[in-house]
Amino acid sequence: MKPVSYEQLPDEELVFLARENRRAMEILLIRYTPLLERQATALQCMCDAEDLMQEGYLGLISAVCRYDGSRGVPFSAYASRCVKNQMLSALRRYRHLPLPVGSSDVPPFSQVQDPSLQPDSVVQSRTQVASMVHAMVNRLSRREYQVCMMIYGGATYAQTAHKLHISEKSVDNALQRARRKLRTEEEIS
Repeated sequence: MKPVSYEQLPDEELVFLARENRRAMEILLIRYTPLLERQATALQCMCDAEDLMQEGYLGLISAVCRYDGSRGVPFSAYASRCVKNQMLSALRRYRHLPLPVGSSDVPPFSQVQDPSLQPDSVVQSRTQVASMVHAMVNRLSRREYQVCMMIYGGATYAQTAHKLHISEKSVDNALQRARRKLRTEEEIS
């Protein structure tokens, strides 16, 4: 029997695979990029659609980490809501920022997260979220990826250790290695 490729799997199966498998996460990110683009375009009233896309990717990763298929909600509906909520939250945070004096331009989201950024750093920080997702998918080992997905999905060290059948110290070590790799990726880009 020939194995089924990830591209042919339904979303709900891919979600559970993506928590431990980088290729499955890649497929989900590719599959949901048109949704992110549509929602970012629809909401781009006060900011750049690219910034909203980055927020949308964070919402999609959160959806993958937290999705519970036993509730009877299709993943596509759940992911759509998570992506939209993430984008709306970013817009709300953004709305409270004052516009720079003499500027008709709206500052990018990177300033929302770090108001001390210099203007030349702002452009560089716009791609940090996309770089982090790319690094998680491509640079982390399987164990590091699993630990990151669980911890960033809201699990405790103890829950992660129990689920992966490893010690809490191993969870911490994997998370520290992943952070170093992601930090290195950030410095490279």
